[in-house]
Amino acid sequence: MSQTKSLTIDLEREAHVWQLLNQQFGIPRLPGYRFLKSGRKRIRLISDSAFDLLSRLPYTGTTGLYVGEYSPNAFRLSMDGAQLLGPHATKQIVELNDDQVETWLQGESVNYEDVQRGYVIVVHNNTIIGCGSLSQGKLRSFVPKIRRPKPTD
Repeated sequence: MSQTKSLTIDLEREAHVWQLLNQQFGIPRLPGYRFLKSGRKRIRLISDSAFDLLSRLPYTGTTGLYVGEYSPNAFRLSMDGAQLLGPHATKQIVELNDDQVETWLQGESVNYEDVQRGYVIVVHNNTIIGCGSLSQGKLRSFVPKIRRPKPTD
């Protein structure tokens, strides 16, 4: 059995991931894509055509783009997942100003008063920059350390 086949998630769970994305962000099911699991919670996205091709290979290694972490009650988008799927979102979108975005990209929480709660897609100047968690007036950053801008002297 190939590595790709062992990574596929069952169709019920895959449907649940799409359902969560729609409930949380208003992202509809995108035809032509499949989710693969990568570890216990991580989810990757791959095109149907790439999946068909790779499923015939004996070993494919890590396949697809990491788009987020799945739990039964929520889906947290990765930075790449937010940028790829975010243009399809219709809700849970927050806009940061210039001062906020600098702080947030450094991995720090910023003050953000909004009625929304939970995971949100973060935007600056009409550009999706990632996913954060909004609660009690604070927007928490999930920017990985490796992707944080280096401070300038």
